Amino acid sequence: MKQHTHASGGRMRARAWTIAAQFYDPADYGIPDLPEWVEGRDAEGRLVFADPETGEAFIRAENPTKVRR
Repeated sequence: MKQHTHASGGRMRARAWTIAAQFYDPADYGIPDLPEWVEGRDAEGRLVFADPETGEAFIRAENPTKVRR
């Protein structure tokens, strides 16, 4: 999988999705739909979320941690 070379405000976009989804329709605020993705591991063993059509990774986690909810 190829590494995406630049970030485009992902953290802020995730926050906007979360807030808008709790109270309103995100589309009302110009917030795009969540992308479709597949998960897997890259050659180095990192957890990767990638575009299902292109295989291009948009999120990588070198050392993911399990959380209890």
